Amino acid sequence: MIGNENNPENVPTKKEVNDLIQRISVLEDLLCVGKEVLTLEEAALFMGISRSTLYKMTHSSAIPFYRPNGKLIYFEKCELLSWMRRNRSMSEEEANQKAHELLQNMAKA
Repeated sequence: MIGNENNPENVPTKKEVNDLIQRISVLEDLLCVGKEVLTLEEAALFMGISRSTLYKMTHSSAIPFYRPNGKLIYFEKCELLSWMRRNRSMSEEEANQKAHELLQNMAKA
């Protein structure tokens, strides 16, 4: 509830306004989670990069995107996830395991 007994006009405090803004931001982020097709702004937020960086990536064709009407840019979330997951780096444990397997195979040969 906004306001309190020390504030009879129920005018929200600065803290209450900031709390509401934060809650709205969380709800907006949750709405993006359910969408399959994202706008440039939503895709940038989803990927954690700036809009200008994402726009530059589309301009250089570094990332898959759609421009159905020749103007607005859209992204499929599944394609963004695939693009972000390419060139995976192994953890130290995975690299050690791979090296161990290679050594075992070389010893058998």
